[in-house]
Amino acid sequence: NPYWTNFTKAFSFVKRPIVNSLVICGISLVGILINVSLSGYAFARMQFKGKKTLYAILVAVMMVPATITIVPQFLVVKELGILNTYWALIFPYIGSQQVFGIILARTNFEQIPQDLFDAAKIDGASEVQTFARIGLPLVIPTLITVGITTIVAMYNDYIWPTIALTGGDDIKTFCQIVYNNAQGYVRTDIGLLTASFIIGTIPLMAITCSCLKYYLEGMVAGAVKG
Repeated sequence: NPYWTNFTKAFSFVKRPIVNSLVICGISLVGILINVSLSGYAFARMQFKGKKTLYAILVAVMMVPATITIVPQFLVVKELGILNTYWALIFPYIGSQQVFGIILARTNFEQIPQDLFDAAKIDGASEVQTFARIGLPLVIPTLITVGITTIVAMYNDYIWPTIALTGGDDIKTFCQIVYNNAQGYVRTDIGLLTASFIIGTIPLMAITCSCLKYYLEGMVAGAVKG
C-alpha cells in the first residue's frame, strides 16, 4: 500500500535544500542572461577589433571538459574567500553556463533584418536603445531557451556543490543533500528518498512545462540561420 507519510517527511527533509537551489539558480540566471544578451548583440551587430578572435576563443571554450576546470576553479573560489557561501556556486555558474547561450543569441541577433536597426538609428536611437527596444524583445524565445537549459544544469549539479559547500546542511543544494543521504550510513530509507526526488522535480517540471513553447522556438531560431 502507498505510504503517504513519506511525502510529509520528505517535504520537511528537502524544503530548505530546494529553496537553496532555487535561490542559487535564480541569481545565477540573471547574470547569465545579462551576459548572454549583451555579448550576443555585440558579436552579431557591433564591429570591434579582435571580434573574430574572441568569438573563436569562446567556441573553443566549449570543447574544454568541465572536469578539467574543477581544480583551478576551486583555487579561485578559495582565494576569493567565498567557500561555503552561495557565491561559491553563483560566480562559477555564471562563468561556465553562458557560452552556449552567447552562441545561440549571436545567431538569433544576426537573423534580425538590418532595416530595423537602421530605422531606429535614423530616429535618433542610441546603441543601448536599439539593443533594448529592437533587438532584445525579438530574442526573448532564445533567452528563455538558455534559461531553461542552464537552470536544469545548475539545479541537477552535484559535483561542484559537493566540492564548494562542505559546511552545514542549511546551505547545501537539493541534489547534494539527497544524493549524500542516498548512500546511507547504515540503512537507506528508499521510500523517503523516492518521495524526495519526486518533490524535488516539481519545480523543474513547472518551469519547463510553462516555457516549453518558447523553448522550442528559441532552439529553432538560434540554431537555423537563414
